[in-house]
Formats: sequence, structure tokens, C-alpha cells
Amino acid sequence: MRSLQVAFGAAVGMVAISSEAFAQEARRLDFGLQALIEYNSNVAASTEEAAELRGLSRSDTLFSPTATIDFSAPVGRQAVFFRGLAGYTFYDKNKRLDRERLNGTGGVQSRLGPCAGTLSGGYMRGISQYDDPLLDAFVDNVQETKRVDGDVACSRSTGFGATGQVSKEWTGNEVNILKLSDYERTKIMLGATYTRPTLGTLTVFGTREETSYVNRPIDDGYEMNALGLTYSRQLGARIEGSVTVSANKLEQKRLSTAGDDLETTAYAASLSYRASSRLRFMGSFDRAVTPSQVIGRSYDIADVYRISGEYALGSRFMISGGVARAERDAGGGLTFPVVQLTESTTTTMFGSVRYKQSDRLSFVLNAGRDERSTNAPQFDYTNNRIGLRADVAF
Repeated sequence: MRSLQVAFGAAVGMVAISSEAFAQEARRLDFGLQALIEYNSNVAASTEEAAELRGLSRSDTLFSPTATIDFSAPVGRQAVFFRGLAGYTFYDKNKRLDRERLNGTGGVQSRLGPCAGTLSGGYMRGISQYDDPLLDAFVDNVQETKRVDGDVACSRSTGFGATGQVSKEWTGNEVNILKLSDYERTKIMLGATYTRPTLGTLTVFGTREETSYVNRPIDDGYEMNALGLTYSRQLGARIEGSVTVSANKLEQKRLSTAGDDLETTAYAASLSYRASSRLRFMGSFDRAVTPSQVIGRSYDIADVYRISGEYALGSRFMISGGVARAERDAGGGLTFPVVQLTESTTTTMFGSVRYKQSDRLSFVLNAGRDERSTNAPQFDYTNNRIGLRADVAF
């Protein structure tokens, strides 16, 4: 079973668009076709007993054809772009999980002197994964997300600059009871930057975010203010990294119980190291507050860590692998007389071998293992998967 996740907003300090790179943007129209066959030992992401309650078979083989498009074209000093995919996932045993997958983002980029900006919109639709024991009957819910984003950055190669971003997101569910988790989120960011080629770029920023659960009988959601900084730097051609740290204060909209309001530190960091022309390592970790999809809860605190590497065996073969760990805690909640899945830790190990037959055709053999522990033992699980994917570019 696939989960639908939305990565919302750009990392502060990364919204700036290089005027030089923008000026050199060429017309591009690329199409792609993908076909994935993958076996999973536990697509239900649960114990055998919980899977039976849901009417699911844990082991299953899925087939996912996908079409992609990547389009951009300069129009004077502006450029329009669109990137998207459309696909469908078929399950051999769990037919009720068969569903379409849609994901697209398009918009316009513009620049004026030292300033560059982007106005874009996006849409995502697909089957969602609900692990809450309250929702056993709704494993085939379809969730869709719509969003609009606008950002602007004014900076030069050396000296002070400014950056800003406004974004709006709407997330909805098809199943009636899950509409209680439909939400709207608005986020505003303003920042000041300082850049020196020998030192990198430092950004000081402030954000305000408001999230509302529009279908709950009480005015529910939260408001969050944050103050932080981002530092990014490239050390030659081998090392590139950035780190963001912010102090966040969250307040519940409704009458909250003790502990519902929150003061926490959020952070994000990434590092890329190219050891040689063939070997590269990447690492990242982040801690963020996001809207919760657990009924009665307002927000999740998610900590994600990831380390990976890739090695090129000549011009045709690429080997890659890594490990990731995700910890989730749901907060700001109303209590229910049943156990809810409010805490989980998922460890994922993954690896792949890519064979590039030509510039247009490649094959990927991938394998992985997921292990999760939770506060609700019926949703502890292990899933082993192995798949083969063919990629065709036009």
C-alpha cells in the first residue's frame, strides 16, 4: 500500500533563483514512460491480524505504469514550466487498492535585475495510507492536495539581499469520516540574506503558518510562528551543504489541554560529498511540524534521517543504497476510548542497480526492507520488497 505524502514549500535559503542560470534556461520538452513490477511481503503495513480486519492480503505483487513530462520554455525574460506524472497502480491480490496516481507542478519564472521570482501551482492525487486503528475500513481512501506558491529573491553575488515566500495548500479526502482531517494551510516567510563567495550564504528568516481543519465541528487547527537562520556553502566541486535551525512556537486554535501548545526547535541539514568522479555520498536530517491526518489530532512532529551513496561502474552501471529513519509523534489531540497510532519509528534500508542500455532506455533492479515499531502493536510490521523498473525517455 502506498502512502500519499506532500512536500510543501521550499527550504528557506534555497528559494533564490540564479539570474545567470535563468538567462541560460533553454527550451525543453522531455517525455518518459516507466513500468514497475514489485513484490512486497507486507503491503498492508500491519500484522497478519490487522490485515485480516482490513480485508487485505499482506503479500502482493503490484504493477505501476507511469508517464512523465518535463517542459520549460523561455518567453522573453520569463519562462514557463510544467513537470508532472500520471500513472496507475494495479495489485494482483488487493484489487480494492488499485488507483490512479497524479502529481503535477507548473508555473512561470521571471526576473528583473537582481530579483527573480516564481509563481506556481500544483496538484497531487492518490490512495492514502491510514494506520489509525479507528480507520480500519478506509484503507482505500483517495486523498488530493492542491497548492499555490509564490516566491521572490533579490540578491547579488556579494552583499545583502532579501527573500520572501507565500504558499497555500488544500488537502481533502473522499471518505466522509476522513473529511474531518481535511485542512487548509497558509504559510508566509520573509528573510534577509548575506552572500560572500568565500563564506557562502546566510539567511535570517521569520515565518508564520496557519492550519485549519475545515470540517471539524469545533474551530480546530494551529498557528505557528518561527524565527531561524539558514547557512549554505559549496566547498569546491566536492562538498556542498546547508543547515537550517529555527525556534518554533505553536498555539492551538481551540481550547487546548495541557501540553497541546508547543515550543520546539526545528532543523534541516544536508551534505553532499563527491569522493571521486564515480563515488558520491549524501546525508540529510530534518525535524518539522506538519498537519496531522490522525482524527482528533492537530499536528505531527517528524524527525527524518537519511544516508545514501552511489557508485558508477563504468558508463552503464550505477549502484546505490542507503538507510533512512523516520520518527513521528502526533500532538495537540482529543482523546478517544481506543488506542490511536500516535507514535511510530520506521527504519528503511534500500539499494538498487541501474543499467543504462542507451540514452533513452535503462533498467533498475531495486530492493528494500521496512521495519516499524509503534505505540499500537497491531501496526508494528516488517516489509521486504524487490522490484524491476524499465525507464524510457523521449
